Amino acid sequence: MTTVLKVLGTEISIASANTVGNTTLARVLNTSTSSIAVLTIANTTATYANVTLAPSERVDVVKATTDTLAGSGLVAVKIAYRH
Repeated sequence: MTTVLKVLGTEISIASANTVGNTTLARVLNTSTSSIAVLTIANTTATYANVTLAPSERVDVVKATTDTLAGSGLVAVKIAYRH
């Protein structure tokens, strides 16, 4: 079965905390080819996760619409999957 990725917005820098269009699913990319980056995931109360991304690594993050993503050298875009 084929999985289709649907891009729902424009890729943005998340150097400062951003909800990425209030999405519940975001693709995050470390744009550096040589530096490690740390993705911080927070809600309105506190940071609840930090994820280390290797150079050029990407992850898909499931989050609440009000949760924010942040990280120097990282970009994110709102996405959806269809199976």
